[in-house]
Amino acid sequence: MSAVRAGIVGIMLPTVFPSLDHALPVLWERVRGLPVREAHRDFVRLCIGPGGGEGVAYCLARGGRWSTTLYVGELTRWTAHPITITTHQP
Repeated sequence: MSAVRAGIVGIMLPTVFPSLDHALPVLWERVRGLPVREAHRDFVRLCIGPGGGEGVAYCLARGGRWSTTLYVGELTRWTAHPITITTHQP
């Protein structure tokens, strides 16, 4: 797969990586220690965590873009942080 651009609004500026395999560990490292509800954390882990990424790769191959929103905080006090990965043409 070609280079990708990945970022998390308010957490990680968009960055160009040589491949999805390079981007996913960096994204997961930024997310894994945040206070995210367990069920939501499981979903995000399946998408960008260790052993994940198949669905993301499929979306990138089909449409050049994948995104989801990370909700950080408690049920009544949380902030939304969109995670976006796109294919990148130099």
